[in-house]
Amino acid sequence: MSLALNDLLICCRQLEHDRATERRKEVEKFKRLIRDPETIQHLDRHSDSKQSKYLNWDAVFRFLQKYVQKETECLRTAKPSVSASTQATRQKKMQEISSLVKYFIKCANKRAPRLKCQELLNYIMDTVKDSFNGAVYGADCSNILLKDILSVRKYWCEISQQQWLELFSVYFNLYLKPPQDMNRVLVARIIHAVTKGCCLQTDGLNSKFLDFFSKAIQHARQEKSAAGLNHILAAFIIFLKTLAGNFRIRVCQLGDEILPTLLYIWTQHRLNDSLKEVIIELFQLQIYMHHPKGAKTQEKGAYESSKWQSILYNLYDLLINEISHIGSRGKYSSGSRNVAVKENLIELMADICHQVFNEDTRSLEISQSYTTTQREFNDYSVPCKKKKIELGWEVIKDHLQKSQSDFDLVPWLQITTQLISKYPSSLPNFELSSLLMILYQLLPQRRHGERTPYVLRCLMEVALCQGKKSNLEGSQKSDLLKLWNKIWSVTFRGISSEQIQAENFGLLGAIIQGSLIEVDREFWKLFTGSACRPSCPAVCCLTLAMNICLVPETVRTGVEQNVGEVNRNFSLKELIMKWLLLYQLEDDFEDSSELPPVLHSNFPHLAVEKILVSLTMKNCKAAMNFLQRVPECEQHQKDEEEPSFSEVEELFLKTTFDKMGFLTIVKESAIEKQQSTGGLFVHQNLKESLDRYLLGLSEQLLSNYSPETTDAETLIRCSSLLVGVLGCYCSVSVITEEEAYTSELFQKAKSLMQCAGESITLFKNKTHEESRIVSLRNMMNLCTSCLCNCMKPSPNKIASRFFLRLLTSKLMNDIADICRSLASFIRKPFDFGEVESMEDDTDDNLMEMEDQSSMNLFSDSPAGSASDANVSGEGQSTIGAMNPLAEEHLSKQDLLFLDMLKFLCVCVTTAQTSTVSFRAADIRRKLLMLIDSSVLDPSKSLHLHMYLVLLKELPGEEYPLPMEEVVELLKPLSNVCSLYRRDQDVCKAVLNHIVHIVRNLCQGNMDAENTRDAQGQFLTVIGAFWHLAKEGKCTFSVRMALVKCLKTLLEADPYSKWAILNVMGKDFPVNEVFPHFLADNHHQVSMLAAESINRLFQDMKHGGSSTLLKALPLKLQQTAFENAYLKAQEGMIEVSCRAENPEHLDEIYNRKSVLLMTVAVILCCSPVCEKQALFALCKSVKENGLEPHLIKKVLEKVSETFGYRCLEDFMASHLDYLVLEWLNLQDTENSLYSFPFILLNYTNVEDFYRSCYKVLIPHLVIRSRFDEVKSIANQIQEDWKSLLTHCFPKILVNILPYFAYECTGDSGMAQQRETATKVYDMLKDENLLGKQIDHLFLSNLPEIVVELLMTLHEPATSGASQSTDLCDFSGDLDPPPNPPHFPSHVIKATFAYISNCHKTKLKSILEILSKSPDSYQKILLAICEQATETNNVYKKHRILKIYHLFVTLLLKDIKSALGGAWAFVLRDVIYTLIHYINKRPSRFMDVSLRSFSLCCDLLSRVCHTAVTYCKDALENHLHVIIGTLIPLVNDQMEVQDQVLDLLKYLVIDNKDNENLYMTIKLLDPFPDHDVFKDLRITQQKIKYSNGPFSLLEEINHFLSVSVYDALPLTRLEGLKDVCRQLAQHKDQMADLMRASQDNPQDGIMVKLIVSLLQLCKMAVNHTGEREVLEAVGSCLGEVGPVDFSTIAIQHSRDISSIKASELFEDKELQWTFITLTYLNNTLVEDCVKVRSAAVTCLKSILATKTGHSFWEIYKTTTDPMLIYLQPFRTSRKKFLEVPRLDKESPLEGLDDTSLWIPQSENHDIWIKRLTCAFLDSGGTKSEILQLLKPMCEVKADFCQTVLPYLIHDILLQDTNESWRNLLSTQIQGFFTNCFRHSSPTSRSTTPANLDSGTNFVPGYCLPEAYSIEGDRHTGKNVYKQVCLGLRGAIFLCQSQSTFSDPVWIKNHKEQCWLSWTT
Repeated sequence: MSLALNDLLICCRQLEHDRATERRKEVEKFKRLIRDPETIQHLDRHSDSKQSKYLNWDAVFRFLQKYVQKETECLRTAKPSVSASTQATRQKKMQEISSLVKYFIKCANKRAPRLKCQELLNYIMDTVKDSFNGAVYGADCSNILLKDILSVRKYWCEISQQQWLELFSVYFNLYLKPPQDMNRVLVARIIHAVTKGCCLQTDGLNSKFLDFFSKAIQHARQEKSAAGLNHILAAFIIFLKTLAGNFRIRVCQLGDEILPTLLYIWTQHRLNDSLKEVIIELFQLQIYMHHPKGAKTQEKGAYESSKWQSILYNLYDLLINEISHIGSRGKYSSGSRNVAVKENLIELMADICHQVFNEDTRSLEISQSYTTTQREFNDYSVPCKKKKIELGWEVIKDHLQKSQSDFDLVPWLQITTQLISKYPSSLPNFELSSLLMILYQLLPQRRHGERTPYVLRCLMEVALCQGKKSNLEGSQKSDLLKLWNKIWSVTFRGISSEQIQAENFGLLGAIIQGSLIEVDREFWKLFTGSACRPSCPAVCCLTLAMNICLVPETVRTGVEQNVGEVNRNFSLKELIMKWLLLYQLEDDFEDSSELPPVLHSNFPHLAVEKILVSLTMKNCKAAMNFLQRVPECEQHQKDEEEPSFSEVEELFLKTTFDKMGFLTIVKESAIEKQQSTGGLFVHQNLKESLDRYLLGLSEQLLSNYSPETTDAETLIRCSSLLVGVLGCYCSVSVITEEEAYTSELFQKAKSLMQCAGESITLFKNKTHEESRIVSLRNMMNLCTSCLCNCMKPSPNKIASRFFLRLLTSKLMNDIADICRSLASFIRKPFDFGEVESMEDDTDDNLMEMEDQSSMNLFSDSPAGSASDANVSGEGQSTIGAMNPLAEEHLSKQDLLFLDMLKFLCVCVTTAQTSTVSFRAADIRRKLLMLIDSSVLDPSKSLHLHMYLVLLKELPGEEYPLPMEEVVELLKPLSNVCSLYRRDQDVCKAVLNHIVHIVRNLCQGNMDAENTRDAQGQFLTVIGAFWHLAKEGKCTFSVRMALVKCLKTLLEADPYSKWAILNVMGKDFPVNEVFPHFLADNHHQVSMLAAESINRLFQDMKHGGSSTLLKALPLKLQQTAFENAYLKAQEGMIEVSCRAENPEHLDEIYNRKSVLLMTVAVILCCSPVCEKQALFALCKSVKENGLEPHLIKKVLEKVSETFGYRCLEDFMASHLDYLVLEWLNLQDTENSLYSFPFILLNYTNVEDFYRSCYKVLIPHLVIRSRFDEVKSIANQIQEDWKSLLTHCFPKILVNILPYFAYECTGDSGMAQQRETATKVYDMLKDENLLGKQIDHLFLSNLPEIVVELLMTLHEPATSGASQSTDLCDFSGDLDPPPNPPHFPSHVIKATFAYISNCHKTKLKSILEILSKSPDSYQKILLAICEQATETNNVYKKHRILKIYHLFVTLLLKDIKSALGGAWAFVLRDVIYTLIHYINKRPSRFMDVSLRSFSLCCDLLSRVCHTAVTYCKDALENHLHVIIGTLIPLVNDQMEVQDQVLDLLKYLVIDNKDNENLYMTIKLLDPFPDHDVFKDLRITQQKIKYSNGPFSLLEEINHFLSVSVYDALPLTRLEGLKDVCRQLAQHKDQMADLMRASQDNPQDGIMVKLIVSLLQLCKMAVNHTGEREVLEAVGSCLGEVGPVDFSTIAIQHSRDISSIKASELFEDKELQWTFITLTYLNNTLVEDCVKVRSAAVTCLKSILATKTGHSFWEIYKTTTDPMLIYLQPFRTSRKKFLEVPRLDKESPLEGLDDTSLWIPQSENHDIWIKRLTCAFLDSGGTKSEILQLLKPMCEVKADFCQTVLPYLIHDILLQDTNESWRNLLSTQIQGFFTNCFRHSSPTSRSTTPANLDSGTNFVPGYCLPEAYSIEGDRHTGKNVYKQVCLGLRGAIFLCQSQSTFSDPVWIKNHKEQCWLSWTT
């Protein structure tokens, strides 16, 4: 031991001497020795080496403590009653002891904190807690605690959770019950610091500690001077923010308790401003917690209580008074004072106004409980004071109107602005006009007054608010328009005022954005002259205008010219360019060196460049929209400082499920399509002008360049401007990127960048010149902003590539060298500190100041007392130890270094996707050298920052780092984490930064060794953090960051192949670790885990907004579901035992939310676990007490997302499974009765049973629980046996397959067969169904077949013996359907079993079904109905497999003619498949590809079967089939071969087929592509077998094909061919055009144009709409201008009407023919409802006597229609009798104006309603027409066809002309209404003179065949009226835009009364 230490050791031992004089002498020696440099050096070394056998600082401190104890003991035992001098001596002795301790601590810790934290804390706590020591040394010890422990980061991190809590309790008790001499401000500061430490370093504080604060605030109410209250409240705010996420209910309840006290303190005490600030923050925090994101009601996520409502109203009243008080002080104070009120007060007032303003309440009487005194407060008999307050927008308007003083007015303008900005919906529509008028009146007054900017900002928010309102009335819009025009005018005139220019442009932009007025030409002049200079607000306004308005070509501008010159028109676009670039006109200001603002001011990224390039385009608006289409990438979005509480508000809304982010599921069809630049054309002259201006600008800079004087920022801004313009040029395809690199603009940009680089070189050797540091920082930030490493193609991305190309190797290396240089100049480590170097006497001064400040806390601080306040701790920024990552640790050079570092990182990351002039690998190597172990010192703040920047910025997502560099980057990670493992802030920062490197860890096996190394380093750190988290050594914020890391790991390695944490020698795959966080103690952590649980079910690796997520394998998903559900439930079980305790309300509620969130996310992301998840929710209602209303809220949103109409439909689709699982629960009593039917939206069990008995009863029957069946029947008051018959098909599905199933080895199946047998025997019992069972079986056979088919579930992995065709279309992840479900071989076996059991012993079930041919139609339709009812792709696919299975069975039996239904079946199947193919998504996912492939496969089978067995059956459908298949070949590469094979079979293999030859000849040509080469040659050989065609023949060939209306895309190739023919044969076309003009009635060109227009009409809203319309447009373009009057003559006659009159004389038979023809065509429609209605009508019509008569007559013709209708014909002898509707007053229902005049509904609804009203009236006598109501209810086109016949039939029976008069009156009313609504300006010049005496009858001409016989007087009158009506209607349509009503035009372009003319 050294002599110095030896002396110190002897001295320390002497300190324990028994004699006081000896001890006193040794103290002086002790002070001298601990100052001795040699002694200090030895003590430091021994303390650092942690060697306890040598004397170190801790050992010395222990000696010192013994000395203090000895001296204290002497003082304690001394006589209490002594003289004053002796007392003074003792006091001095105490101070000396305290000073010695403080002095020693400063000496020990001056260079670094070397004393052990535990030693220091133990000493302080022992001293403070001891009653005598606390009184003697407590204040000094508290000072040591505050300044020497809590302000030192090392100690801050070493304090344990238990110690933090002990400190908190001890000092709070001291504050509440202070000793006599204790300084309460000091105690409050310590409480503030300790609370901060508790919240940042531990999770130990819980809701029970809130009581301390509650007591402290109640104490403050009683005291006139509550010392340190602002520190207590500041600590309270920290505590609340930390606690809120976990204890919302408790915190809100506490707010309800203490806020009245704070209101009392505010009103009754004189508070200083700093205390008011803290109280306002506390009020604001409570508002956020009670009303997250402004939620107003509990249903929307608010926390409501009557007490809180009262507080809100009182707070509102208080703030109105406070604002008034502030205004008064402003008016009467001397000197200048700001008219504005602080933003925090304004925001609070706006939030409160949003809550208390209610349209129904204008005033309210409130109780002012906070105004009572303490005595009254405790005396409940004293009534509270009452006060009436005014509420609503009237209050705001009154305040805006009543005062002329800016001090009174401006605060209310601020409030109005904030309220409308934050809550636009809070401004009611009816208040808009009045508010706008008031603001307008305020605008012109005192033009340069202080209020003007506030008025303008308020108007801007009103404009933005109005722009969002879509429900304003017309009259209100008109009033608002007038006001906005006036406001625009005033704003426009004031634009030249620089002080308010930003506000003026902001208002103009908002008006333009909301399209509130029409922008006139004067507006554009703003951007051409000297009214204003280019500025950021002006550019933003111009961008908005160009986005929304068309830029005029010219605008008259008076430019001052030389004498003799006059004003002339300039191109407006060129003038705007010149204005933006401040480009001088020729010959003006030649020597001007002024630079445009664009080169020395900050503008939004690429905003100016986009404007300039858009101005060079012919369509500026389209160009600007195109350039703006991609949102800004993250690095160019300004980091808006969100309120720190925003995340917790979102958490509250997620907890109440008012925000459900997990529902943003990528829809299959929602695929992003890159927008085409088609239609954007450049104006070459303008482009050349812009290039000239930019070159001139850059030349001016280069010519004036000087390395010493030229600002490098300006050079970079100019080069950025040039490459930005080039980037925009490339984006709109004006030039290519290669052309841009060789352009003159790019060369100039390079020159500018080289000049800018010289300033870097100059700085290289002068890194301490502060004058250059700021400029260089700006330059670095500017360069970084020019780079873009996002992945979406955009102008940003292109401009970034260009800018990167400008960076020279020298520039980059210079910056890298400067970084290396700056990194080596570091100050002392931040922990050690200058902050502790105060002299002893300052402590005494500090004490005095603290004592003084406590007295002045409640009064306004006198001038000049700010420094006092800071010393006494009023400035809260210094509370606690400073975070190592705080910017205060960094110098200006440090900040420059970090900016340079970030720039280099972004460069090398972005360079991987571009060609650059520097070696990115070299720069990366230089960057990685900075973190070499020989350089990096993580204990230094700058090096820690540097490492975090490299971790975040260096790994690129698109092109990751080479693996060896990832290893280098990760090497220091363990060391850094180990060093800072106790510092929670640093741990959190490190975890948030290493997330970015995860995607670099899965680069495949190119560098396996380095990959393993990197993964190992990374996972070691994550594993360590997980271990710490499990041991409770990580705060919730660190665990949040850890969950984010694990989430990212799961995205990178969804299978956890390498993402395995090794903890304590055990391996834990990340996918098993992740669910543990669902049971985390902190709600925010568990909720984040729950939201992210989809990572365990989906492969997110390649997921994005435009791609679909791939599901993980079934086994992984099922394991994940079990783990997640168990862990979420684990959390529930932990708190369920504490449910009685009200303190645990929050935890219980939070756990329930986590469980619900977990299951809901799984429900949305995993189709294969959907049923399990849903059942888990049902079970949780009972087991875990989940609130049904919350579950329903979630399920309603989920069902909406999945495309279900309502919650009931969604739940019904899974009900079978839910009921089965519910009945399987062992512990369920009264099973079905206790089922949570409330989740299905049923309010009681009766409704549930009544709606769902068909699902419930089969499950009960198979369990032989007939008593429960009877119970259901009793509940719904039905006969239980009749319920069994209703459910019979579904009951059999649970029985028959087990009879048919043949598998001897399956014991489970044997058991089920036994059960099925037992149940079936019971059903056959006479007491149940008895002999009735056979009849039920036969009569319900089609339904039984459908139910059996619906049980199909074909696994993809069937055994080889049971493999079927359907296995090829099955996937491992196809979710099983509702039980029971069986593979196809079981279903086929069941069909065979049924046929064997049939009494006729027919060979197959199809033969049984053939006995009633409509069975096939029923089954096919039922399957299609099931497919239509679901949007679930998996369910749809399963139904397609069912369809495939059944159709395949039918095809095998097609030779038997299927009981005459063969033709119908073939056609039905073909069109069903075609409709499905046409509804294909734009991009396939796995299941939709299999569905599509299945359809193609089935279509191929149908075609092969039809050709083989049905001769000409395919003839009528071949064109449709081929026309549908052609587009698939190029669109869908996945099925190209499959489709081509079918096409080749149909066309090439069957070219000699006599039935198909003529049809192949009539086909449209195949596309001229290689894949179609053989097909095209074959078809053309047949088509032109008799020689080439003339143009006339080609057109006739095109017109000869009639295609089903709903499939216009099948004519696309024909349209293209016609277009080619017209283009190639212009001479022939001219002849045809002339012939058509001579004879328009039969002209071929007229027919062609009519046909083309008809195709256009057909194409609207159908697949291929755009392609067909473009092709028709091309054809019409080739034809050229046409006289449309000739086309109008070509009125399309109804072919069926003509044919009907030729075939039949009887009108009833004619109508039957027309109706059946229409219905037959309808049978191939896509809409299942329409097909179902058509089937109903067909069966009814063919069952009538008329129907039978028609069949007998028509079967003699060659028309194949009856072949298709065969299944609907009944062979009964008894005809269907149509009941006559004999009403007493048949006219009554139709004599209703609202029926005839369309109201708010669309045309389709109106026409269906009107037609059905005619059918219901009983006026029609035709039995055929009476049977058409099912069709009229679903199809508007059919109504238009039928209505004329209905009216005709009614008029035929109209003997007393009552119907004629009714119709005449109503039609006249209809047309009168049309006249009233048509605009006068749309009238033609034709005089509108109509014979006013003419009565109108509907304007449709009845078919010629049905004109009423001339010998009947009535008939003549009717016919005359019909003709008059027709003339009137035609005139009406020609002279007026009668049907310009938007409802008609939008919903049915060609629907009007005249369309009924035939």
